[in-house]
Amino acid sequence: MQIKIENLDQKTKYLSIIQQAIETQPLCAVKYLDFGIKVIRVLCHTAEIVPFLEQQMSYVLRDKADSFDETISVGKINNIQSLICKMDDKLDPKINLRLRVEFLLASKKYPNIEFTEETSSKASPVIRCSASTGLMAYDGEKHLCYYGVSNFEPEEFIKLGHLFVQQLNVLLKSDTVNLTHGAVLGYDGKGALLCARGQRGKSTLTVHSLLNGCEYVSDDYQLLEKQSDGLYAYPLYSIITLSPEMYSKMYFDFDGKFCSNNARKDKYVFNISKYHHQFKSRYPIKLCLFPEIVLDEEPTIVPCSAAEKGRAIVQFIHSTVMQMQDLNDHATIAKLWSMVVDLPFYKFNLSPHISKNTEYLHQFLSQELPPVSGQENLGTMLLDITFDLANILDTQTFTFYSMNQFATNIYEMLLSGISADLIAQKLGAFKLINSDIIDEFNYFVQILNQKRLLQVSNTSSRKDIDENLAKTCKYKLSLLEFNTDKTVELIKKKGK
Repeated sequence: MQIKIENLDQKTKYLSIIQQAIETQPLCAVKYLDFGIKVIRVLCHTAEIVPFLEQQMSYVLRDKADSFDETISVGKINNIQSLICKMDDKLDPKINLRLRVEFLLASKKYPNIEFTEETSSKASPVIRCSASTGLMAYDGEKHLCYYGVSNFEPEEFIKLGHLFVQQLNVLLKSDTVNLTHGAVLGYDGKGALLCARGQRGKSTLTVHSLLNGCEYVSDDYQLLEKQSDGLYAYPLYSIITLSPEMYSKMYFDFDGKFCSNNARKDKYVFNISKYHHQFKSRYPIKLCLFPEIVLDEEPTIVPCSAAEKGRAIVQFIHSTVMQMQDLNDHATIAKLWSMVVDLPFYKFNLSPHISKNTEYLHQFLSQELPPVSGQENLGTMLLDITFDLANILDTQTFTFYSMNQFATNIYEMLLSGISADLIAQKLGAFKLINSDIIDEFNYFVQILNQKRLLQVSNTSSRKDIDENLAKTCKYKLSLLEFNTDKTVELIKKKGK
């Protein structure tokens, strides 16, 4: 739910209430995070935050600093819902009908709320708050970010993700710098940025390379800075996450300190401060790698085609802006694009043998990079389909479009050359379940043409409808457009 802050007085009131809530407890510690680009002061109004700083950010953590650029003030707020209602009694579900409906639909959970200034957009809310995940507010005039959390129990707190991701994204961002989601490693000063979504072998490759002496920046989040002489990466975190299977395979080699099971038992969080001697700051990025798990006995690295480079860029940018809640921030998307588009991209076909992949990467980076060609012919629409979900980046407007699995299925059929009439005929079999399905499909095709979303490389071979995907989506097509001011569902619904 999004709420507009009407004037400066209202904004000042909200921030004052948040400040008072954060500073209810006395200041118990002051720490500094030195990222090489900026130094951030952390005001700890609860001692419970300190162990997480020491576990997760030990490489950049300092007890003293000569100066600092930004500040995070963090404290414990026992009842965030009450605080939200205190900011404005109209935000009480008992009074606000819209909130009460959302509250009931979400199984009596208080909905996420974003407060934006009159002159701002969805891309840059002043305050984000949720009764389940916490509260964040940014006072730009003071260069001060507030962060309130109700539960600091290790498993529950780490479940929220890496410490301060949203706060650091706001405080470190500039015209040339951005916090990004990916991995960076290399050898002999030749850095590789791994561009991939989760479950594509990125972390496995990065961690095993770390164990075998690579130069390391991150396997999850890193700062990227575009300078006149190239792209550079800076580390933030001293933790990695491992699946139980991956940890068992490297049990006798790995020297990390266990932090948490991330409250799900499918991911273990480890501190890797014993590997700090391999960490590199201001590390030059010379290439991008697009990893893909294959069944080949031997790994290979080959230049990406234009379509593969497009997929890699979409995966890198989309995963970043998803993690940072910046899908509507076209300026950030354009900046991320400019950071990587001129780099050479290579596809890394990962074999089932982890040690072979690591050895091959070391050999590859120890030699002169093979030439790439044709990668400049990307087109204006970049498409990635992963896990049966399509994401498309318009590189003229830097707008993202996303589809659900059913719409992706139909979209792939259209890209394969299947006629709209034949697809409509096939969809007719589902009219008893969704009486509007033909109208939705016709409008879907109209929007695809209107938004130029069919102008992508034809890499699909899907020829039929997967009813399992249709059933998962309740036979409804969904196509979202992430504008700067709001997210729009482009498929017309009955009565709208």
